[in-house]
Amino acid sequence: MKNIEVGQTLYVNISGFLYKETNLKEYIVQKVNTSSVYVSQEGDKHPIRLDKRTLTNNNGVLGHYKAFINPNEYWDRVNRANERRDLVVSLREKVGSLSLEKLKEIEALINKQKSVKV
Repeated sequence: MKNIEVGQTLYVNISGFLYKETNLKEYIVQKVNTSSVYVSQEGDKHPIRLDKRTLTNNNGVLGHYKAFINPNEYWDRVNRANERRDLVVSLREKVGSLSLEKLKEIEALINKQKSVKV
């Protein structure tokens, strides 16, 4: 379990219906108990409750909150997701122009890779 203390800075990403863009905001830990961590930004009237084990809070339409101890962890995830998305788009464009034989070769390679547990 993560050792979180009052006064510590956590970096919170809010995602959901209203939050489409990447974002990471600094929150300060206000209170810690056995199951929850309460964080807020300066001027907030009510802290946000996060599950201590997962550092998350699913607030429905208001958003899904995920806290990180280190902001680089979040940005690494974002960068990997962007890289994967760009690669998938690039491959889709290239696959469309391949011959049937080449497509069958690629499918065989993919199926072979799936059968080998990596």
